[in-house]
Amino acid sequence: MRFLSIALIISILMWPACIQPVPPSAPGTPTEPLPQTQPATEPQSPPAAATHPNPGPSSDNRTKLIYGMKGVGIRLPQSDFAEMKAAGIDVLATEWGMEQDINEVKAFLDQAQAAGLKVIMDGGFSYTAWGFTDDDWDKLPRGKHPVWQKDRVQSWVKALKYHPAIYAWDICNEFGENLPSGADIKGSDWPKGMITANQIKQARADVLEADSTRPIQVRMYEWDIGKMPRQVKSVLEDKTADIISLNLYSNYMENGKLQWPDIIEEGGPYFVSSIKKIAPETRIWLSIAVFEYHDQFQRPTPATLSRDLKYAKQIPQLDAISFFDWGPDNKWDPMSDWYLPKTGADLWAVIKVNL
Repeated sequence: MRFLSIALIISILMWPACIQPVPPSAPGTPTEPLPQTQPATEPQSPPAAATHPNPGPSSDNRTKLIYGMKGVGIRLPQSDFAEMKAAGIDVLATEWGMEQDINEVKAFLDQAQAAGLKVIMDGGFSYTAWGFTDDDWDKLPRGKHPVWQKDRVQSWVKALKYHPAIYAWDICNEFGENLPSGADIKGSDWPKGMITANQIKQARADVLEADSTRPIQVRMYEWDIGKMPRQVKSVLEDKTADIISLNLYSNYMENGKLQWPDIIEEGGPYFVSSIKKIAPETRIWLSIAVFEYHDQFQRPTPATLSRDLKYAKQIPQLDAISFFDWGPDNKWDPMSDWYLPKTGADLWAVIKVNL
């Protein structure tokens, strides 16, 4: 399934009101205001590594959560960028990546930069970064597993790293559940085809070799309370991620029934505290559902979104909250007409009131 290939999922972070790139080796809290500039022209040398001091783990004395928007389409009018920024969104994240035309990607980054927004970019979460092709989605060869494509990824990173709108590199989504070998893909032998913790560690090293000035993000799913999966623990112990994105979607359904509508209230504090205990300097984004998808993800209501946002804001040590997703260009789901500011206008109104 080309969507996010869901295992129920999770995403987060707290920064101050404005954001600048932070060096992966010292994921401190940036303090300078986000630049309000016109479309960027690429400098001739990479941006200097940030020199912010490392303040250590986030505390409960925070003054402001940072807010992000995930799943932002590559073909948007400039008014969409301006609308998100005006509402209080500061960081965007994409579901498309290195399969896109590089010039179109740079145009997207220019639009973000013009609106004063930062972008978490694909640094290895997309399928071509792991050796898959378009054909694999519908006809996966038996036994085909993820194989890291160092040269391809580094070429992509080097082509974009000079752009000042890039905030971080996203190297893995849910250990590969979004890939053509994910759990919901016909012919997959999941979980044997999962991306391993060692592979993610290698991906981090290779991306940092190409661009050492920005932090590394890994997206993760939820797990049973009291039982952290081995691969999750390994990623945290190895300090593979500077940012952990937790996808906690309360609208996930099986057989027509919501599976965990209170996941943020009941599980959010546990997942965040569990991560912080092992990797206290890792910053955590929590991603809230603002989308629908056939019979697998129910359309949130203003009441359920308000509930999720209320409890997310109360989670100790949470660094940021993001919303999934915006649209309208959903290559992974061409059947969907979801487009947050239009089909989800009532939900967008809730977000704008609460940021």
